[in-house]
Amino acid sequence: MFKKLLPYLRLMKPWAWLLALGIALQLLALASSIGLMALSGWFLSASALAGLSVATAQTFNYLLPSAGVRFFALSRTGTRYAERLVTHDATFRLLSRLRRHVYERLEPLSPAQLQRHGESELMTRLTADIDALDGLYLRVLAPSIVALLGIVVCGVVIGVFAPAIGVFAACALLTSGLLGPWLAWRAGRIHSDAWQQDNTRLRARLLERLNGLSELMIYNRWQGEVDKLIKGEHARDTHEYRLACQWGSSQLLSQTLLGLTLTGVLGMAGWAVIQHGMDATLVALMGLAVMGGFEAIALLPQAWQHLGRIQRAAARLDDIRSNVAETRFPDAETQQTPEGARLCLDRLSVHLEGNIAALSSVSLNIEEGEHLLILGPSGSGKTTLFNSLIRFVSPSDGTMTLGGAPLNRLSERDLRAQFAVAQQETHLFTTSYRDNLTMGRDVSDTNIMAVLDALALGDWLEHQPDGLSGFPDERGSSLSGGQLRRFGIARALLRQAPIVLMDEPTEGLDEATEQQVWEAIQKWCCNRTLIAITHRLTQLEQFDRIAMLDEGHLVEHDTPTRLLADPGSRLSTLCRRIDPELAGLMRTP
Repeated sequence: MFKKLLPYLRLMKPWAWLLALGIALQLLALASSIGLMALSGWFLSASALAGLSVATAQTFNYLLPSAGVRFFALSRTGTRYAERLVTHDATFRLLSRLRRHVYERLEPLSPAQLQRHGESELMTRLTADIDALDGLYLRVLAPSIVALLGIVVCGVVIGVFAPAIGVFAACALLTSGLLGPWLAWRAGRIHSDAWQQDNTRLRARLLERLNGLSELMIYNRWQGEVDKLIKGEHARDTHEYRLACQWGSSQLLSQTLLGLTLTGVLGMAGWAVIQHGMDATLVALMGLAVMGGFEAIALLPQAWQHLGRIQRAAARLDDIRSNVAETRFPDAETQQTPEGARLCLDRLSVHLEGNIAALSSVSLNIEEGEHLLILGPSGSGKTTLFNSLIRFVSPSDGTMTLGGAPLNRLSERDLRAQFAVAQQETHLFTTSYRDNLTMGRDVSDTNIMAVLDALALGDWLEHQPDGLSGFPDERGSSLSGGQLRRFGIARALLRQAPIVLMDEPTEGLDEATEQQVWEAIQKWCCNRTLIAITHRLTQLEQFDRIAMLDEGHLVEHDTPTRLLADPGSRLSTLCRRIDPELAGLMRTP
């Protein structure tokens, strides 16, 4: 039952003392409750009997038991308050550690692996599934241990006055404490598991649809999605309803077992009074002690009923934990250091899921400081080539070297230091524009503004509140697509790396802005290797060489002059097919 939960139980080890303290405080609170009810029962019974005559009334010491009642009342309140502080503090610490633990498992995974889950799915696992695990200690583990120890305390309290009755009460309470939760778990695990699955799917779907709200509204599909979400909510609530019905049945069973236990204890106590002369005032003590002990058992069935949710959440997190990073970096003994920035690709092949060949035997040498333009239609393998260089995907065959050192022999720190990358999609973090551009590096505001001015973003920044110290809207929604793309270019240009990778840097820009951006890229990449991806046939003369990819194959690569002068080249053929008006925008020799 707990096999899937063992890894998460081990995470509690650093705070074992805090968890033990929480359990001890819970036990003290339960013992105070049992003591309060038992002593109150005896006090009321003894007071009633003492009041039958003047002599007993005057000799009865009511101060000591009344002080005991106050003590137990105050101690129960104090220990419960302290227990809440300790157990919730321990739970929050565990959740923090668990989130970090899961993130540490996610961080080494490549984007290709993460995309198998999807953004909304990952967000759900990092929030809802982890939150579900807070019940493992707070609602299942600690209350179960306290209930077991509480049964012992109750049996001891009664057994001090009548050992046989104490043993019977402990055994009866133990039966209730085991039978009720076990039946609740067995009956509710299917619906509890299904509820957790439906709830996580519903959350993931809702997050995904909210991210695409504008598209759904434009195409008048939002209401249909709302209907599907409501239908999914009804399916989830059906399991919730069945769980509620089962919980009601478990409560009926628990109260029945309590009634039988209480009847047995009172019956045995009455027999002991009549046959063995036991003090009659102890009958109420024993009955109320049983009720106080049952307080710890009453909530167990509902907690164990929802154990299926916790197990399902653990299984989903295990799915992430079991993933092994496709990209592994060498240990200190096998690391190599590149000498220079010369890139060599030798028969590089990359196969994606389903054995789809994204790149096939690509061989290419890129000299240090060379500017290379990679052309090709969508799906030709351009982005896969970039992802191979920065090791976001692993090649299935071939080798890649940088400065004579194989890329897979570079440490992650050395590899990341060699590349500055501007991807097609730019993510803005919830921090200042300055921090978004520098990414933790020490760059002067003068250099930042120089790059932004070169990319036609200086005027835009001047109209932003607080300038570089201002914060963007979530995901950079206040920036247009072209501005966001240029923001990513500025981030890459400000990084002092010997190799700059640009993926479709001018997509979506008008002609004038496109030319200005290319000029800025060429200026800031002077004396650095530049590898740019595009499918637009402009600014060709700005590059030292052009490589053409098609269906994962390198079909040709040479200088722009030679390729355009060769009527049989793929580049020359494409240029001749361009509309004359668009051809006039080309700047080829």
